[in-house]
Amino acid sequence: MTSKFLLDKMFLGVSILFLLNTTPLFAHQKCEIEHQKAVHYYQNNEYEQAANQWKICIDKGIVQADLFYNLGNAYFKMNQIGYAILYYSSALRLDPGNEDYSYNLKYAQGFTKDKIDASSEENPILNTIYKIHHFFSLQTGLYAIIGLLWLISFLAVAKLYSKNPTFKNLSIASIFTLSIILAMFLLSVSYKVFVLETEHKGVVLTSSTNVTSTPQVQSQTLYELSEGTTFDIVSFHQGWVQIQLGDKIKGFVKESEIGVIHEF
Repeated sequence: MTSKFLLDKMFLGVSILFLLNTTPLFAHQKCEIEHQKAVHYYQNNEYEQAANQWKICIDKGIVQADLFYNLGNAYFKMNQIGYAILYYSSALRLDPGNEDYSYNLKYAQGFTKDKIDASSEENPILNTIYKIHHFFSLQTGLYAIIGLLWLISFLAVAKLYSKNPTFKNLSIASIFTLSIILAMFLLSVSYKVFVLETEHKGVVLTSSTNVTSTPQVQSQTLYELSEGTTFDIVSFHQGWVQIQLGDKIKGFVKESEIGVIHEF
């Protein structure tokens, strides 16, 4: 029973790893011609044509961090800050630990006009946990969980068949430690999945957009947000989006004037 169980887990783990490894390669092959054209256009400073080619890849259903990052760079070169922030944010959502994505996003955000004060005292311990949590991407977390499960299973079997008391004690201590690490990764991955499913953010794509009190053209304008401003999306209302930005700014904006950061 034990051997069969371990073999089943081994087959499942290898299957998951195989899918994770082949999906990006398959996605690249589906869009290789468009990607090569986009690179050619980009290197020749034809950024609009490059963006159009990369957007064809998105229309084909390809979801890759580098693809969104390239689009962000193309739009930034065209001085379309809203679109640049939209695609940089989408890339970073896929790969939160990537320093290039983070740097370019922050750099682009420096060109936005709206400076929302969201400063507050940070707990250093919580801040450290937050940074560790976002250092690993969702895919890296899944790899870590699979690897830890394999290692814990191996140590458990080795302990079961070992006759060395010292090795058994070391195995128990190692399994305990690894189980704690596994639990941390499980919590981190679970929270990432929860955020991806429940957190929706948008970006102003036009030069400016009005935040109104109700989802109607004739309603009162409460605020004006400039291009590139990022906000939380609360809900959608037939061409309008209910948004929230910090504790002060709440209202509705036209859906046609904003972009939704890609959700996975």
